[in-house]
Amino acid sequence: MDFSPKKKEYEYPPGTFFILPLDLFDRGLSGKAIAVYSTLAYFSDEHGQCFPSRMTIGKRCGMSRPVVDKALKELEDNLMIDIERRYKDNKQITNLYTLYDLTDKKEAMKHLVKYAFTPDGTPLDYFEYY
Repeated sequence: MDFSPKKKEYEYPPGTFFILPLDLFDRGLSGKAIAVYSTLAYFSDEHGQCFPSRMTIGKRCGMSRPVVDKALKELEDNLMIDIERRYKDNKQITNLYTLYDLTDKKEAMKHLVKYAFTPDGTPLDYFEYY
């Protein structure tokens, strides 16, 4: 009998990884929000953007779509992500998720003042505010 450990085959080569910001764990987020953020980080490109369906996110996290939606809202409310809801012919087609680089102060300020306006209702450019 051969009792030597079997060599495990990995779907991804050893050393393949992605980085999560420590801030993710310091905001008091739920475990579900952390799992969803991790899934978005897995899919994101070099600009921190991705567009997986909520069904795909749910399958990866073992969650239903309503639970994914709640976690996405939690992440958006805690300024961890931006969700751009994209439409075609008045029908929503995808969401574009952007994960913020919270180590970059200008980037953090950009999303914090995304909806800032002057008293007359003119949108503020984040560089003006910064």
